Amino acid sequence: MWKAILGLLTFRLSFAATPKKIAAFLEGKGETDRRNAEFAAPEAVRGAAVQLAPRAYRDWKDYAAEIYRLAKSAVVAGAQVVVYPEYVGLAPLTTVPGWKRMLRWLFGGTLPALDGPFPQPVDGRLEQAAAALHGYLYELYMYTFSTVARLQHVYLVAGSALFWEEGRLINRCVVFGPDGQPAGAQEKICAIGPDRALGVEPSGLIEPVETAVGPIGVVLGTDAYYFECFKILREQGARLIAVPGVGGGILPDLLRCRANENGVYALYACYASGGAARCGIFAPLDATPGRNGVVALADGPQACALAARTNLEKLHLAVIEGEPNAPFLAEDYLHSYRYCGKLPLLG
Repeated sequence: MWKAILGLLTFRLSFAATPKKIAAFLEGKGETDRRNAEFAAPEAVRGAAVQLAPRAYRDWKDYAAEIYRLAKSAVVAGAQVVVYPEYVGLAPLTTVPGWKRMLRWLFGGTLPALDGPFPQPVDGRLEQAAAALHGYLYELYMYTFSTVARLQHVYLVAGSALFWEEGRLINRCVVFGPDGQPAGAQEKICAIGPDRALGVEPSGLIEPVETAVGPIGVVLGTDAYYFECFKILREQGARLIAVPGVGGGILPDLLRCRANENGVYALYACYASGGAARCGIFAPLDATPGRNGVVALADGPQACALAARTNLEKLHLAVIEGEPNAPFLAEDYLHSYRYCGKLPLLG
């Protein structure tokens, strides 16, 4: 039965959101007259991290409109680079008719959640679902972000989407330039959680994307558990690292460590999961106002674009070896190569 249903869905969705329809809908919302990305200086790069509230979208237009609205908000705040959460390319699944029943069929009666234990799909069903839905999800992801980047004249680190290529699932982030063209891409390095359950094929390559604001590194979600990802990108010249994540857990605190260890800025985008997760922008401890590694942190669970200025020029001055930092030692402090202690968690 599901084979026939998926066939009908494929046919219906092929007409629902075509590249022309997506572009026309977004172009109807207008083009900004700002050209933030054209005026790049290392001492004043403004980055933005997007926070999304998990929800079902009414239709593909509802999805595209939210992507556009948050990018516009970031650009108005001066952003030159905007980062979206991981798996943002899967969100349009909620616009597919009967999507909950389809997921229960796929996972043997369980409705999965990205921020909890992720079930294994029933043998043989993932291939059927991926083949049926990939075209719809691919076009919405690629053409929505491409058009928004072009209309807002900004670099978009477009979270990630699952690409179905020659029988393989790939978790890939595409970075779009201000002209709307892909500037580069980064694939997931290590399959953990949902990626492992779905059989995502990990990549063996990590390298920054060259942009007008300098090389931008992308570390997808749980790849941040591995310090090597940041170290490799830093050695290749990236001082601005985009981290599209899901939300929850220790990742925000871990990113404070990664930023401090490697002398980089980390732009963390996520979903406001359970009201606890927050998107944020992190930097070396001595490069932040409170010497706590936090440049900016979302103040609530609402969907938002958190923008802040970074100063890539002064990163090498942030840590002076051997110089005591009294407030740092006396109060809240993180693991680093110089100090060790209890890891505080952000509230």
